[in-house]
Formats: sequence, structure tokens, C-alpha cells
Amino acid sequence: MYTRDHFSLPLPAMREFVQAKSFGVLATYHAGEVFTSPLPIDLRSTDEGELFVAGHVARANGMAAAFGTGAPATITVLGPDTYVPAEWFGTRSRIPTWLYCAVEISGSFELSDGAQTRADVELLIDRLQKRAVEGSTWTLDEIPANLSEGYLKNIVGFRLRNLRLKSCFRLNQRKGGMDTLAAALRADGDSAVRELAQLVLEPPTANGGCPVS
Repeated sequence: MYTRDHFSLPLPAMREFVQAKSFGVLATYHAGEVFTSPLPIDLRSTDEGELFVAGHVARANGMAAAFGTGAPATITVLGPDTYVPAEWFGTRSRIPTWLYCAVEISGSFELSDGAQTRADVELLIDRLQKRAVEGSTWTLDEIPANLSEGYLKNIVGFRLRNLRLKSCFRLNQRKGGMDTLAAALRADGDSAVRELAQLVLEPPTANGGCPVS
């Protein structure tokens, strides 16, 4: 992914963004074919502090054949985005642009065995349940054993190791007109577009020219 220093987030902010979204598009190349899969992802760290991604796909997904080969793969996690017409800058003499937020995670596959796949699924569910339902104690054990075992047999788990993270939060940094742009974003009917309003005023990028939010 092409990016520039003033569009890039520091590593802690990238990690926070990915964990908040917990969903992305995984892409790899195997046996002469490009595979892509949208899927939930879990960015975690080992006890030694090494970042890795845990995930899984359906066993019927041809991508699963790449997991045991150590093939390279990339996950793209997207945030809010919008087209910006010239008028949103308060003038007709600006070139229209597109604002967007993205983090790219690259690494190499490691195949997970059945026990590790179940443990990773349970950890992901536990984290997302607690975020979605306050005080949730729901676990996979509440499903009849034959159903949960059948589900787990039909998925293949992986971990993505040796990670490299890049980001591009293109938020009109260093170009001016932020207040007028933010007002136009706040007035939009799309909640994702409105989310960009505060980001353009305080880009969370390392060298955005504004305080980190």
C-alpha cells in the first residue's frame, strides 16, 4: 500500500484501529491463483510481545490450502471513507478528493491445528461478546456439542506471523480548509462520513500537523 509519512499512524494507533474493527479482507497468492476473503481477524501478541493475527476460513475455501505453505498474505482493514467535492472546502477552485482510513497487515501463514483453532475462535468470541453485550458471559459451550464440533470441523485456522503494518489515513493533512471541510462532513446523512469530521480536525497520524486524537 502506498502511503506517506504524514498519512501514517504510529504502531499503537494502528493496533488499536485493527482491534476496534476486527474485520478485514485477507489476500494471498497460491498455486497460480489470487485468493481473497473478507473475515473477522484477531490481532494479538505473544507473551514475548510479538504481534500476530489469528483467523479462520471455511474448509471449503480454496485459500485454506495456502495456510500450511508459509505463503505471504496481506490483510486490509478499512475505516470510514468519502468522496469530497470541491464545494466542501468552501470554494470551487479545489480539486475534489477522497478521504479514507486503512491499515494493511502483511505476514506469512502458519497453519493452526484443531486445538489452536478452537482456542483462537473462543478468544475472539469472548472479546467481541464483551464489547457488544455489556457483562456477556456467553461461550461456545452453550451450543450443543454436536453443533459446535461440526462448526469447528468445517473451518481451518491460521496465524499470520512476521507482521509488517502500514497505514494510510488520508485526511486532507497539510492542505488547509479543515474547519469548512469538517462542517460539511458533520452535515452528511451517513454516520461513517460524519465520523471523519473529527478525524480531519485532529488526524491521529504521526505527522499530520494536528494534535493526535
